[in-house]
Amino acid sequence: MLCSNCGNRVNPDDVYCAVCGAHISQVRDAVARDKAFAYRAAYNSQPPRKRESKKGNNWVIILSAIVAALVVVGFALYLGLNHQDEQSLWEKCVRDKELTDVNDYIKEFPNGEHINEARQLYDMLFNEKTDWDNAMASDDEDQWRAFIKNYPSGKLVNQAIEKLDDVVWNKAFEQNNKDALRRYLNEFPNGRHVAEARSQFSKLQRAELTFEESENVKNIIHQFLDDMAQCNPDAMIMMCSFPMDNFMTKRQASQGDVDDYVRTFMESDIESIWFTSVVVGNVNKTMKNDDTPEYTATFTATRYFQRQYVEKGTVAQMSGKAVLDRDFRFREFAMDKVSEQ
Repeated sequence: MLCSNCGNRVNPDDVYCAVCGAHISQVRDAVARDKAFAYRAAYNSQPPRKRESKKGNNWVIILSAIVAALVVVGFALYLGLNHQDEQSLWEKCVRDKELTDVNDYIKEFPNGEHINEARQLYDMLFNEKTDWDNAMASDDEDQWRAFIKNYPSGKLVNQAIEKLDDVVWNKAFEQNNKDALRRYLNEFPNGRHVAEARSQFSKLQRAELTFEESENVKNIIHQFLDDMAQCNPDAMIMMCSFPMDNFMTKRQASQGDVDDYVRTFMESDIESIWFTSVVVGNVNKTMKNDDTPEYTATFTATRYFQRQYVEKGTVAQMSGKAVLDRDFRFREFAMDKVSEQ
């Protein structure tokens, strides 16, 4: 560095010039001034350049900010819409419980908010469908009960209850007894076959044979046989409904058939007849289509014949069947000889 006063070379660390005694700070200021003059002269010697306007720079900044904001908003909208699509599909999965929907959720949102729940739901629906197919194939009551127990909130539980309703009813209908019908009515008080079950239950109740009815049938058979032994056609006819389906092996018998039987007996050489024993076996009650009762009884009777001019009579074991209507009148009466001594 040169001294600006005398031109002597001076050290930058010196305070004064060794030749002329000028203060070095003045030298520094002069050097800085010379450098500034030189820089300005060099700058001015260059050709003029088109300088960017401050206004143009502002527009670039604004546009950049708008683009950045749009990118941020677009990404946020994308994330929001994507989340909305996920939620919408998941809600559909929970509501409809369709295997295809759950499978779509798992594929489209493998890292979704409900992915663990979706996988569990898929397994449950798959097992439910498998058990449903097995139950449908067998139509077994125990399988339907197990299905309802295993999937109480499943999509098919209501249909399974209806299938169980049908299975239990079909079994009760086949068994056709009060215990089976009562079981159905107790389990399905609002079931699909309640009206039919109640009607059948009431019909079976009406078809139950009471002790009084059974004794009445037995007494009428005894009385009819007594009137037959006493050759009393009027009393016999009073106890018959004509035309009868059968009387003493005749089909579509009439009152005349009863008269013929008594007349034939009277004109024979039989002096007397009586029944030494009569045993009425089973008495059954059934309900006809018009909802009226009908009684069927089987019996055996030991009949003794006393013929004229014969000291010893004939004993015959007879088997018979009687059908009586609701008024305890004979619609059918038949006897066959089993043995004779």
